[in-house]
Amino acid sequence: SVYQVVRQAGFSEVTIFEPQRALDGNFPNVPDQLPNPERPAVFDPAIRQAVETGAELVLASDPDADRLGLAVRGKDGKFQHLTGNRIAILLADYILQKRIRAGSLSPNHFVVETLVTTPMVARLAKAAGIRAIDDLLVGFKYIAETMDREGPDKFIFGCEESLGYLAGQYARDKDAAVAALYILEHAAELKQNGKTLLDRLDELFVEHGYFLEDQMSQTCEGSQGKAQIQQLMEAFRSSPPVELAGIRLERARDYSKHEVRSLPNNIVSSPLPQPSGDLVFFDSASGEMEVSIAVRPSGTEPKIKFYFFGRAKCPSASALEQTRQQTAASLKACMQALADWIKQTLRGA
Repeated sequence: SVYQVVRQAGFSEVTIFEPQRALDGNFPNVPDQLPNPERPAVFDPAIRQAVETGAELVLASDPDADRLGLAVRGKDGKFQHLTGNRIAILLADYILQKRIRAGSLSPNHFVVETLVTTPMVARLAKAAGIRAIDDLLVGFKYIAETMDREGPDKFIFGCEESLGYLAGQYARDKDAAVAALYILEHAAELKQNGKTLLDRLDELFVEHGYFLEDQMSQTCEGSQGKAQIQQLMEAFRSSPPVELAGIRLERARDYSKHEVRSLPNNIVSSPLPQPSGDLVFFDSASGEMEVSIAVRPSGTEPKIKFYFFGRAKCPSASALEQTRQQTAASLKACMQALADWIKQTLRGA
């Protein structure tokens, strides 16, 4: 369906990857038979064809076409798989820039994103002079509810990190087709100026700071799994880590107890209003490199999910590569330190 939409819109140079076109619910031509566009592996067969044909983008939707993944050819000829957060940044930037040029934005317009989506989307919205509603629980239904509550005529863009995007008020759910239309249009306009989507991301990082996100999870299976998950969530609330790989955590935002606690003493410092959910955020102290970590139990699997957010100042374009490497190294070290803390906590039980 995404292919039909973009063809009807006039993108004549888009072709479909035929081996994965067959309507077969077993998905025999998708790696591991798991057609999830969040998985870089699902792009590999299409990327091989793209290399042969000289294509510059590979887009992948899931079977019900509500999520969109993307891989972009870099200047070195290799394809780079973009996370849902990076795609959200590109879409938000393009839509906002178009509206700015058209003079069709007001302070009452808004973008919406979940708590575990990149904070750079909110930064782009605020830079454009509109509202950013970025305190929603995981799930696109909360974005849809916010659209109706705040007024769909003022809605600009909604996104979640798991490849869900919406622009326009024709629907109340994420839609791969509208995301594909904007991505293709954005890429086409950039190419006219000798740039790629990756170039535009770099420009935004220089202008607004470098943002990097990552995830990990702790699976707790078997008869003790539920108890271990409860034990870990309680530990994060009562005796959380206060330092990870040299990064000092300064506060905890607990959306279950509706309170903000200062660290290291874990003392309540202020109330925390809606939303209400089993989610705890940890924020580092302000500085050149800042980290936030979100912790929540999965609603569908026996695991706890961890979302990591790194933010670093980038003084110039020439410093971007160094900033990129330093941020990635810091975030990786932070993730390993948290994994070690989790093992110690479970072992202590």
